[in-house]
Parts: sequence; structure tokens; C-alpha cells
Amino acid sequence: MKYKAVSLCPQRALDKRAAIRGESSPRLGPIPVPWRPPPRVEGRTLEHTKPDDSQPWITCHLTDILLSYIKELNGGKVPVDYAQLFKGAEGFDLPTDPESFMTDATNWAPLSVLRELELQGERISGRKDFAYQAARAYFNPGKKDLPSLIEIIVRVLNDVRSTLIFCNLWGTAQANYIRLQSFEKNTPETQFYVLAQFDPAGQPALGSIYLLRGFVEGFPRLYPFIDEAHCIEEISQVRIADILWEFPDYKLTTEGDELAVCQNPSKKAVVKAVKVGLKSETVHLSPEFIQAAPDAVVLPPHNGQIEVLTKEVGENSQTTGVAVYRIVQGGELRRGPLRYQFDEGQIYDAPYCRFRFHWSGKARSPLGDPVENVRKQVSLLLFNHLKQIKQTQLRILQQNIEQRKLTLENIRLRDEIERQHSFAGMIGQSPKMRELFDVVRSISETDVTVLIQGETGTGKELIAKAIHYNGPRKANRFVSVNCGAISETLLESELFGHEKGAFTGAVTQRKGIFEVADEGTLFLDEVGEISPGTQVKLLRVLQEGEFQRVGGTSPLKVDVRTLAATNQDLGKLVKDGRFRQDLYYRLNVFPILVPSLRERVEDVPLLLSHFLEKRRGSTRRETSGVSPEATALLMAYRWPGNVRELENVVQRMMVVSKGEVLDVHDLPNEIRESTEGSLDQGREATIAVKGLKGMARETAGVVEKNAITEALAKWGGNVTRAAKALGVSRATLQNKMKAYRLRGPKG
Repeated sequence: MKYKAVSLCPQRALDKRAAIRGESSPRLGPIPVPWRPPPRVEGRTLEHTKPDDSQPWITCHLTDILLSYIKELNGGKVPVDYAQLFKGAEGFDLPTDPESFMTDATNWAPLSVLRELELQGERISGRKDFAYQAARAYFNPGKKDLPSLIEIIVRVLNDVRSTLIFCNLWGTAQANYIRLQSFEKNTPETQFYVLAQFDPAGQPALGSIYLLRGFVEGFPRLYPFIDEAHCIEEISQVRIADILWEFPDYKLTTEGDELAVCQNPSKKAVVKAVKVGLKSETVHLSPEFIQAAPDAVVLPPHNGQIEVLTKEVGENSQTTGVAVYRIVQGGELRRGPLRYQFDEGQIYDAPYCRFRFHWSGKARSPLGDPVENVRKQVSLLLFNHLKQIKQTQLRILQQNIEQRKLTLENIRLRDEIERQHSFAGMIGQSPKMRELFDVVRSISETDVTVLIQGETGTGKELIAKAIHYNGPRKANRFVSVNCGAISETLLESELFGHEKGAFTGAVTQRKGIFEVADEGTLFLDEVGEISPGTQVKLLRVLQEGEFQRVGGTSPLKVDVRTLAATNQDLGKLVKDGRFRQDLYYRLNVFPILVPSLRERVEDVPLLLSHFLEKRRGSTRRETSGVSPEATALLMAYRWPGNVRELENVVQRMMVVSKGEVLDVHDLPNEIRESTEGSLDQGREATIAVKGLKGMARETAGVVEKNAITEALAKWGGNVTRAAKALGVSRATLQNKMKAYRLRGPKG
């Protein structure tokens, strides 16, 4: 029997537009819409959702089809760039053995892998229809390889028509972004049609259509009673703009409803198209077509019929309202050996594809209804098995991708923490800060106990974090405890933990900070506030590396690096009998003295730039900088609260300021009153920066300019590294270089 196409029927009712578009019809009720992925919550997938539909996936049966053909063309070799294949697969790593992975039909891969493989196959074969040729060749009779499950189903059905009726099932079994649907028209000679609709996430390319056509034409070759089969695309969902992405030497121009594809650089129109409306036809479906398509169809049936677009163009009063492009001047696109032909009358940019399918061959001996029913039932079981495999595989893939995203986010956060607490995160270019950086760099590589001393607000904890995150323990935890903020009765339990029932309220066992910090770093801030009783137990931990929980009897061993900090003079506390001498010597193995801000006033401009950038988000102010006069006053201030006080002052100034530049009138009264008079009288001349004679005669801009110049010189003109060293962003440094007319190579 041979199937042919006949002329198409005219459109029928006024509600056809709603039926074709998938909108609700007042007469027939709302049309069921295929399932779509639900909204996602940041960092996780909602329960009872379908993670397999959150992005386009394909079964590796399709990649196996393409790789088999590449191997056939190249004498058994596969010249494929696998790294490039998986480069665009977000959240999907390159498999250890990519060829084995991509030839295993039970595996699934992102759609981007298939798209890239199609493009590489086109370049290798020199044919734009590579995917079409590969799919047809895959079903060549006499293949020695074990058949895939899809091939087994095709053989079990043993009938082209039955296989096409189930096309929506084998379509969803191969990918999660495409819906297939078939129908036949009972005219004097029966015609068979297939509809294909790609989701927006899987918008079709030329390779998608070639592969589908080759697959539909290829599977009948498994039947010895079929002579030939042809699949002709009447309407295409492919967008003309997407085709030009594959042919970059051409440009798309539009004017009103007309479209032209022009060749660069001549701008000569190679192809022309016009926007038109299409007619539709009503098709009555037999029960077997409806029963075989329970879900994921292109056009849901109503009362046993569907309204289908045709390739015929109608007047405005006759069309469905669906606008497409019809080629009015055909032409050929070229890219090296690759060719693609636009034929006059072809339809593009449609909401779905429509294929006309016909085949011819010998009549098959009827097997009887019972046998045919058994074949169909077995096929349905196999399709359901494929569907279950698909859901399981994609769920596992989605979980793996989510896990990988969490891992990468964890790595990113670790890197961010390390960056913030590395030397680049410590702001300062003064001699005292450089000396401090050298000390931190040296002791970070060791495991010695460090005592950090300095006034309040100088950044002692920042120094401790820099030591940890630049040392061998950086992969483990950094645990900080403020000994002065915890009462004496609770501090011992906080440090060493407690057993259940150790005291009133101890209803469960609790680990102490030393246990939590095991193999990491413990930072004891305000260590001078620890009571004498707790000092004894702390000394034992530092000496022996063991302790007991409160209420416990068994000693616990830990491996912890201890860093301590204080703003008090521990030597004086020892003399006064308030701090144990042996604990002092145990903590004071390597002392570090953090300079106060008034001892390094030349760092104030750098700190100002850093805090301005840091606080823009929280204050919602687009502050560009601080005036030289205000900077000079800030540098002359004594800063009893040190860097912490400076940051608070900057944030306060950003809140009250009405302009883009912070000025003297934005300063707090106490700073203006304590500095303006001394500057006028020249009493701040003792603060010398880079050879300046006095703060009153040269503004802070010179200091900042000198610091930038020195940083650029140190890093060989590399702007990126200089910005990190100065603690500002690359963009901020470039703006300041432009303002100071400084030049440096791009970095």
C-alpha cells in the first residue's frame, strides 16, 4: 500500500484559533495543558515536583546514533572533541570515558551535548543533513550490535502504522523537551502525519529536524516487508533567526511583515520571506490514537477531534491568527562545504512542526486481533519501563547536579572567605602594616601559638583569620569565642562542653568549642577576661592537648591551633596576680602587636575607599569618594576606636550626605571640633607621610596618589593585583588612576 497527500480541508469554526493556540474555549471548556516545571526555590527543588523536566535532556541512544555514523565514516575512528561537547553542559562534568558514556542508551545527557555533537558531525562529514543520514544508517538491516529497547519495541509491534500511533511514547522516552503526536486522514488514500512540538528550553535547530526525520524514515527499515519510507516537513517550528546562527556570514533584516536574509558584506538578499496566517483543518481521531496518547501531546483532542494547522495560506478572515513566515524567494546558505536550501513555499517560525509520512512495500500477512493486541500490550509495558528508567535516571542526574552546585558554591564561599581574610583583604600600605604582613606570612606556615595584642578596633580578629586562612589548617574550621562576652559560670562549659546532668539545665550532652575546632584553629578573643579557675584548665589543654567536659571523667584529646588576643597588658595583669604567669608564657609564644590607626594615618585614604565600596549596598548611596579637606581632617583625628570607629564614621557620613562626595560638613561634630583648630595652627605637622611637610599644606589626595603609584610599581603595573593589594575593586582603582592621571598596563 502507498500513502499520498491530498488537498487540505478549509477551516471550520470560529473557535479554532483557541483550539490551536491551546487556549480555553467557552463551549468545550478549558484545554488541558501539558505539565510544566514548577517554580524553583533558591538552592533546592520543591517536593513532589518533577526534577527531570527542569532542563532539556536526551537519552544517549541519540548520541550513540550519531557517534556510530561518525565511526562508520572514519574507518572506526571517532575524531570528536569531547571536552568541547560537555563545555556548555552546565553542572555536568566530562565523564571519565565519554565515548562509552555516550554510546550507552541507558544514560542521559544535557541537550547541549547533542547539539554540539550534531555540529561537529556536520563538520566531519561535510554535510548539513548529517543527523538525518546518521539516523537512517543506524537502522540498516543486518546490524550485528545488540538492539536497543526502542528497536525491540519496533520489532515487537512489527507494523509501521502501530509504531507511529505510539510515537508520543517513544518521543518522550528519548527526550524530555519534545512532544510527538500522530494522526491519519481517511480520504480515498490514507495519509499519515506526525506533529512535533519542542519546548522553549529545547527550541529546535536544523539538526533537531534532520535527526527526527531520519529516525522516522529509519525505523521502517527494520521491517523486511517495507520498501521505502519518506518523511516530508510541511510546517517547521525552526526559526529563521536560529538557522542564521549556524551560518554567521548572513544577516537577518526585517521591514514590516517582510523578512530578508542578506549575505555579508554585499548585503544582497539571498532569501526572502513574508509573514502570513495559516488555515487549519479539523481531523477526527480514531479511538486507538486517543488511547495511545494519554499525556504530553501537541494538540489535546476534544470530542475525538483536533484542529491542526495546514501549510495553506488564507485571508485574514480565514486564518487561525497564528503568524508564520513563508518563503517567497528561495536561496541557498553556505558555510564552507555545508549547504542549506530555503525552498519557495516553505513555512518557518510555526508553533509546531507538521510532517507528512508515507511508505510503500509488500502487504503484511495479518496475524489476527488477539496477536496484535498482545503485541501492543507488550509494547506498552516496554514503553512504561522506558519511562520509569527515564524518570529515575533524570532524578539521579538532577540530584547530582544539585549536589555539584552545592559543592561549587561551598568552594566559592571558601575562596571568598580566604580572599577576604588573606593579605589582600587586609588594608594598608604603611611601613608598620607591611612589617605586620611579613610577620603574618611567616607564622601562617607554622603551628605555633600566637598572642595578638592591640587596642580595641585595630583588627585583631582579622589578623587571626589571616593566619588561619593562609596556613595548613585553612580547610578546617576557624572558631572564635569572645571570652569577655560570656559569664564566668558559662565560659568553662562553652570552652570544654558538658555532660548530661552536669548542672541544672544540662539536659543533653554538649560539645565544647575545643571539640568543634578539632584539627582547626581556635581564636580566644579578650583572653585577659578568663577567670583563674578556667585559666588552669586552659593551660592543661595548651600543654597536653586534652581536657574533660564539665561533669565528665574521661579525658578527650584534640588537635587545635590556639590564637589569642587582648587589648590589655597581660604582663601587668600577671604582676597584679590576675593572670597566671605559666599561661601567659604558654600563650605568648609568638607575640604580635597590631598598630593603632593613628600610628599609620597614611592608610586612612585606602581604608576610606574600601569602606565606601563595602557600604554602598547597605546604605543605598552612590557615594563616589571623600573630599581632600574631609580626608585631611579624618587623618588628623586621633581615632580612639581605631579602624572600627573609622568604618562607623564612614557609614554615618554616607547616610547623612546629600551629595556624591563626602565633605567636611558630613563629618561628626566631635571630629571637626578636635581637628580643625589644630590643622589651622599647623600642630599636625608631625604626621609626616611620604615626605609631606604637614597635613595642612598638602591634601590627602597626594597620599592616596602616592600609595597607588607605589602599589602599581610593586606589581609591575598590574592593575588587578594592585587593586587587591590596596583592598579596592579594579574599577575603583581605574577611576582613581584616571582622576590622578596615572597610567598602567592593563592587568
